[in-house]
Amino acid sequence: MGQASKAGAVFLFVFGLPFFGFGLFFAFAMLSSSPAIHKSGDPIAGAIFGFVFALIGAGLMFGAIYGYQKLKQEDASKRANPGAPWLWRSDWANGKSLSLTRNSAIGWWIGTILGSMIAVSVVITALPPLLRNSDPKALILIGFCLLPLIPLVGALRATIRRERYGETYFEFSSLPFSPGRRVSGQIQLRLPTLAPHGVDLRLSCIRRIVTGSGKEQTTNEIVLWQDQKNVRQETLSVGPLGTAIPVDFGVPQDAYETNHDKVSDQLLWILVAKADVPGVDYSDKFELPVFRTEASAGSTAAAANFTTSGFAPSFSSAAAGTAPAFESDSSEVSAPRNPKVVVSMTDDGSTEFFFPAFRNPGLTLGLFAFTVVWTGVVYFLAHSQAPWFFAVVFAVFDLIPIYGFLQSAFGSARIVVGKGKIISWHNMFGVGAPCEILFSDIQAVVAGMGLQGANANRGSYRVQVQTKDGKNLSLADNISDRQEARWVVGEIEKLAGLKTDTHVALQDSFGHDYSRPPQRQMSATSRPTLTRPNKMAAILGTAIFLMWMGFVVQKMNTVRHTTSAQRSSAVTNLHSGSARITYAPLSDEDVERIQQLPIQKQAEELLERAIEHDPRALDLFEQNIESADRLGKIKLTERMKELERRSEYSTDLRVRYANADLNLSMDGWQRTDEAADKLIERARSDAQYRATAVYFMGMMAGRGVAYDRIYPALLEYAKHDPSEGVRVWAVEGMRYLGTDEALDQLLDSFENDPSNLVRHRAGCNVSDCGNFKRAQRMRMVPYLISLTQDPGTTPQMRDWSFLALHEITDEKLANDASVWQNWYDQHGNEKLVEFEKTDWWRVRGDE
Repeated sequence: MGQASKAGAVFLFVFGLPFFGFGLFFAFAMLSSSPAIHKSGDPIAGAIFGFVFALIGAGLMFGAIYGYQKLKQEDASKRANPGAPWLWRSDWANGKSLSLTRNSAIGWWIGTILGSMIAVSVVITALPPLLRNSDPKALILIGFCLLPLIPLVGALRATIRRERYGETYFEFSSLPFSPGRRVSGQIQLRLPTLAPHGVDLRLSCIRRIVTGSGKEQTTNEIVLWQDQKNVRQETLSVGPLGTAIPVDFGVPQDAYETNHDKVSDQLLWILVAKADVPGVDYSDKFELPVFRTEASAGSTAAAANFTTSGFAPSFSSAAAGTAPAFESDSSEVSAPRNPKVVVSMTDDGSTEFFFPAFRNPGLTLGLFAFTVVWTGVVYFLAHSQAPWFFAVVFAVFDLIPIYGFLQSAFGSARIVVGKGKIISWHNMFGVGAPCEILFSDIQAVVAGMGLQGANANRGSYRVQVQTKDGKNLSLADNISDRQEARWVVGEIEKLAGLKTDTHVALQDSFGHDYSRPPQRQMSATSRPTLTRPNKMAAILGTAIFLMWMGFVVQKMNTVRHTTSAQRSSAVTNLHSGSARITYAPLSDEDVERIQQLPIQKQAEELLERAIEHDPRALDLFEQNIESADRLGKIKLTERMKELERRSEYSTDLRVRYANADLNLSMDGWQRTDEAADKLIERARSDAQYRATAVYFMGMMAGRGVAYDRIYPALLEYAKHDPSEGVRVWAVEGMRYLGTDEALDQLLDSFENDPSNLVRHRAGCNVSDCGNFKRAQRMRMVPYLISLTQDPGTTPQMRDWSFLALHEITDEKLANDASVWQNWYDQHGNEKLVEFEKTDWWRVRGDE
């Protein structure tokens, strides 16, 4: 196995490792962090989002290991059988082909789980505020939540199909199958019911082309040749799994070989089997090894007894490099069973082919869905804060899918052949001009197919004329059936007196033919293509990996430091990612200028001035934030997030009050008794919002609104709610109350709550966080000292108690209970008097 393949597997594994590790880290951080970290979101949603990343990483790591093992096996088979590619796959080497859909249920279930996790995380984060404000966008989110039902249905059907029909496989009668000979064998399956309509078999030669790269990569499958037949119920026999379906097809002498040498341009032979039975229908796909051996290369087309070919006049011509897009198929094509085209005679004896609107429903509905999504993007861009030119550019490009949809849904085509000419019309809403082409100017009439998508049997075909002067003129497009397109071409050729050629040419969007697919060169000395070391690829991969690791480590450090800062009771030296502005005292000119700014900018500048202890700015900020017309309009931008954190740890209680008012306003809560009642009710009835509600209840009561009703409810949640998360938010809410009874309850939670996280946050709020005065906190010192003296106190609780003592008193004493007791006995009253004489609003903080 080549070193590049090993390096690729290692790179993929290590690339997935940060996804896995960072996803788990983020998920557990969200579940265990304090509410201050995710006050604007839901911790469960964040955890789910993290687990999605972890699952993606686990999938990449598993894929790297599994792919590495498969590549090792494949390379070993290539070396052992260099001239026999039909032995490179283990199932082929054993004379059978395993079903291509055998693992489809796994893919469906993975998609369902990931889709459900993403939908749930988005909905529980964004839906509650939309419902609270009766925003009609909530219906869109509810619809988004239902999207995972689509892969769920697919997963259930795939699981039932696998359990019902077993691990199916196609058993070969010979290995390999060769051009000019028969493709025969038996499909082995468990068929527990009768197939009254028989089993439909379809053998196709498919060219798979991959265009683009990265996120823009698109896989297209084009049918180059196809044959189909129906196997009647009475011809089915008994097999190892219960039922055997006989398969027998003839392959043209000039057929292309299976080829996987180039990933972006492969040649596949696919056998499809379908049966309409009660319950979940039987549907299966198998890839077959069609290769030209030395023995088959010497055989003649006549010996194979074939009369038709869709590839080339002979193998020798194909081998000589004749492009198949220029080779013909002179076989007679029968009319399809249910054609969309309507054929009739005109008054002058000409033949008319009419293609009605909406003749390709699959393509039309696909275009409609794409147009709706693209138009939705344009709408949201136009109503967002994105620069206006984004909406304009997207709107201009939106015209392309809109036109494509209208043309597919309402456009019709008419072809009249006779009187020595072809006349064609393309009409949409009754508008269209005829195009006339003389028989004498026609080089050929061609059935063409473009790159349509990953499903080889759901393409869109066109009928066009190639004139002698090199022009390609479209007669009809958006034809959904391959046979119908070929039949129409054959009929036009007969009427125009042209040579019959009904092969389907693979063409680009401009009607130009693609080159022939890659083929293995037959020779005794041929060798398989093995993976070779690629030093440049290894160097580039290593560089990309190192950059990716640096990015992940930086992000993880950011999250770690943020979490540590949020959970620490002594938040110090909060560094801003942006330069801080030092303001002069607010002047009348400043007030006039600020009033002309947008609401967001006003709030940001006034809050920053208030943090810098400008009393006039603080008063103006409070005046503005209380205004009902600003409710919910101030957003938590990056700058506001920084200012919100700085104001939370201000040395001025008045600024901390402004912090609570800001948070209430941003979440849409006005400081009124009515809003307080709604919060209390939301906490009671909405389990998902309860934790957030109790947090805002503390802010509301701390600002003097409905304290008598809120405090008993908050106390109940803090003491008795079974959810750790709700109790955490309750003690966080209590820090805003500023009352002695709230401080007593925080101490009680610190001592007695069963959760370490709740005790930790309660201790932080007792010592430093929140809106208590320094003299109030001083009352807690003797209780904290007694905790350090209690032999039953855990080491963690003792450390937290010492930390609280340091922060309350600003004393730098040893972590020794007797030392603290002596200090309190001698200086406790002095410190209390000192705090009582200090301005009431001065507290311990950062700035």
